[in-house]
Amino acid sequence: MRRNIDFGNHAHRCLFWNDCVQAHLLGLKTGCTSFEACFPEDATVIITFGEASARIAGCDHALRAGDQVQVPQASPFRLITRSEADVMLLLKK
Repeated sequence: MRRNIDFGNHAHRCLFWNDCVQAHLLGLKTGCTSFEACFPEDATVIITFGEASARIAGCDHALRAGDQVQVPQASPFRLITRSEADVMLLLKK
């Protein structure tokens, strides 16, 4: 089952989904430099281009291209960049 996620005005694409995971590519660009969500299941966030700061359940994480961070189920999540960043979201089912 594919989950519907509100990406607002962000450039995004669902790359694939199967019985275990759903993968999205999200672009943070000028004018849309932050993204907030609370995922119903565990998620993995991977920075594929640029740099960003992630706030997960009140803890800050500085991330660069190649870095990844786990987002526990139902944890408030916010991603912010100063310029541009591309992010892969892996949402577990």
